[in-house]
Amino acid sequence: MLVCVQFSNRKEALIFYQYLFDNCSNSRIELNGEIKDKGNKWSVTITEDYSFPDISQAVYTIIRQRKLQAWMEGVLRHRFYYDDPREIEQVIKLSSKLMEEPPDGVSLPRVDLKAELFVKRKVMDFEFSDFDDLSASCLEYVYQDLLEFTGKLLDEYKLEEAHQMMVDSWRRQVKNKKSAVTLLHVTCEGQLEYYFPEGNKVGRAELLSFLQSNPDTMIQTLPSELGILPALIYSPDELMIYSDKQGEAKLELLMNIFEEKAVWKPLSFFPFHKA
Repeated sequence: MLVCVQFSNRKEALIFYQYLFDNCSNSRIELNGEIKDKGNKWSVTITEDYSFPDISQAVYTIIRQRKLQAWMEGVLRHRFYYDDPREIEQVIKLSSKLMEEPPDGVSLPRVDLKAELFVKRKVMDFEFSDFDDLSASCLEYVYQDLLEFTGKLLDEYKLEEAHQMMVDSWRRQVKNKKSAVTLLHVTCEGQLEYYFPEGNKVGRAELLSFLQSNPDTMIQTLPSELGILPALIYSPDELMIYSDKQGEAKLELLMNIFEEKAVWKPLSFFPFHKA
């Protein structure tokens, strides 16, 4: 099989070539750069017997590495009117995370998978020889999904921004507030449980009594599940966290808020017997 694919960008031609060379069993393909009448073009001539899935994956690798984020940046700039490069970079960075792990309860269009299926179909039918034409057609094919994904992505970005502002506010409060106790112990076996330095458990009655004597404008009521509130209310000089569950969201949040005041230890280090 002899196949010639043209690229206007030399780096994209090299990515295509390198993918086939690195991931396929055949020994060599020929890479020829040449100038066409229409302008600079790089032609990759495939002289070995590569399969359509090999070629398809090579083409999609370029789309994923070089095009998806550029398309999203274009949507952010021209449809959602973002112009701060730093903010655009943060949104795009979040997009990679959300494509792999969408938030619970949020349905995100899989733009990457739709682009991959489009490329596969075009390669199988061999309806392309010019990568730029295929790339433009692929963008047109996924555009509505890209718009929807970007809109939902921005919703998540704003939530994350608001969350970070809240964390920063809590961090300032913990740093500047006079500590009510020198030390709090916290364990996590389902719910967070707090203990005073002497080993007696922190309960709702103690918290309500403390809040009556020391009102906190940021904490108006106590929910049924206290979560991180006892730590915020008492703002101890030192917070000792005991857990074997790395990555537990509430504990990671406490570490983030208390920073150098927080110490994480295995649950076996908890110094008191639990009732």
